Amino acid sequence: MGNEQIYNPVIGFGGLMEDVGKILAPFVFKMQPMLRVLSEINILLVVLTFAALLFFMIFIRKHRVIEKLKKPQNYFAAGVILVIYVILTEAPLKISDGIVLNFGLVALPMASKLFGPVLSGVFGIIQYGTSFVMHSGEVFSPSSMLVAGISGILYGWIIYARRTSYLRCLGAKLVVNIVSNIILTPMLFADVMNLQTAEIISQNIVTNIILSPIQAFAIFVALIIMGKIRKLFSEVSWGM
Repeated sequence: MGNEQIYNPVIGFGGLMEDVGKILAPFVFKMQPMLRVLSEINILLVVLTFAALLFFMIFIRKHRVIEKLKKPQNYFAAGVILVIYVILTEAPLKISDGIVLNFGLVALPMASKLFGPVLSGVFGIIQYGTSFVMHSGEVFSPSSMLVAGISGILYGWIIYARRTSYLRCLGAKLVVNIVSNIILTPMLFADVMNLQTAEIISQNIVTNIILSPIQAFAIFVALIIMGKIRKLFSEVSWGM
């Protein structure tokens, strides 16, 4: 008898997402004119979105940051979360050749839960800078840096000062994935898009949507653990 192959559900899940991406590719290919426009105005769109969210949070929602900046323990907490990001980013879970689950994604929601939307936006920018320093050869992108800030603001808007639940984490992750990782992601194409490029774009869309429930569960667990740790050290005012 030959050796029996053991079905690997992770590989099977990755293959499923790749198949869905290939099905979606022809539709993405037809959207080439719109995608080219988004590519041309990407940095302007990102700057306007970041500025609008920041204005809304500071002047409409009245999120104050001065009190938080005065507390030394908040800088310590931010440093710990940044270390967590560095450690988890270096241990990703590879689902398939083009699909990787990076557990470092829990760091920004953790900062958002502690500090609110404005400071978590700043944390997102710092996190992007840390990632840039960590990975030599990576091209610095002002657009991607601001997108990281936008992600922090969005997480803080949905998560901060609210009861932690899986559905809330799922909603936050879906919003961030759609806005930051799909709509605002720089799409720099050649004048003529081929089907292979369309498959890459469609794979990005599929990955960000289908992986959202798994990513949200990781965020939910991280926030629950952080909440329990905060209770253990309740005499310290962690960002509140």
